[in-house]
Amino acid sequence: MTSEEPHGVVWSLDGFSKDDEFLRTQHPISREQIKRLREVITPDEDDPWMQYAYDVPLSVWPAVDEILHCGPPDPGLDYQTGCYAAE
Repeated sequence: MTSEEPHGVVWSLDGFSKDDEFLRTQHPISREQIKRLREVITPDEDDPWMQYAYDVPLSVWPAVDEILHCGPPDPGLDYQTGCYAAE
């Protein structure tokens, strides 16, 4: 995989409940924010642009909130980064 910046993708912080499939949240992540987020959540070596999903542990939430301005996490949700094709 190349380290070249991808085009036509959108990143997000996704919150989801393991108990209720309809309980979900999504917060957009810009290209500049994803660059900073890579310093907090280390992507796989072959995925420098975080195109795979990565768990966001609560232990790093203060740094994630500083970058994304997403507010406190919902205690009933688990969080992951996401990457999707832009529409």
